[in-house]
Amino acid sequence: AATIRAGSAQAKIDFSALSPEEVELLRGRRHADTMAAGRDLVARFDFSSHRTLVDVGGGSGGLAIAITGLCPNIQATVADLPNVVPATEKFVAEAGATGRVELLAANVVEARLTGSFDVAVLRNFIQVLSPELARPALRNVGRAIKPGGAIYILGQIIDDSRVSPPKTVLSNLYFLNIYDGGQAHTEHEYRNWLTEAGFEDVERVVLPNAGSIVRARKQS
Repeated sequence: AATIRAGSAQAKIDFSALSPEEVELLRGRRHADTMAAGRDLVARFDFSSHRTLVDVGGGSGGLAIAITGLCPNIQATVADLPNVVPATEKFVAEAGATGRVELLAANVVEARLTGSFDVAVLRNFIQVLSPELARPALRNVGRAIKPGGAIYILGQIIDDSRVSPPKTVLSNLYFLNIYDGGQAHTEHEYRNWLTEAGFEDVERVVLPNAGSIVRARKQS
């Protein structure tokens, strides 16, 4: 209610301003879920042809750790804000994944990622951004994906009607309190942004928990 009255998030989370200790605590709470999401992703889709993967906004690196553990053909890079990377390094080391998961300090809203990758994975990332920031972020990620490569976006995505799935509608009420413009964006918005970023064959899978996976292929 206070957020609605003020017209701005009253319990705002600014990931760029978190201390290393705060980052580690916040990401640690979600690490097991992130690992599980990585395992579920490779169970649903074929990653056998991929050799290089970037986990954008990867936090603890759980996705990259899980995926490379199941797919020895993949070398992964976790890209996140400079203040987040030290915490990521700890999680990767504790998992014994240092040799297969590299780290990259980056802000994809502001600049293209360094490197070239077969596949990008973004979990619970675009939803923290406003539409004005989501568009350049996806363009910058897209520029680092090889032609014919793939992108997977995992998180809360709302139907174009904006009234379903019910759990996602509820999550948008929560997002109002913590993000400046971040929200469960619509499927239509994702399709438009990905097309603008040079992707095609966009498809969405709605998960049993009401979360979604959006997959697209970089134009050849």
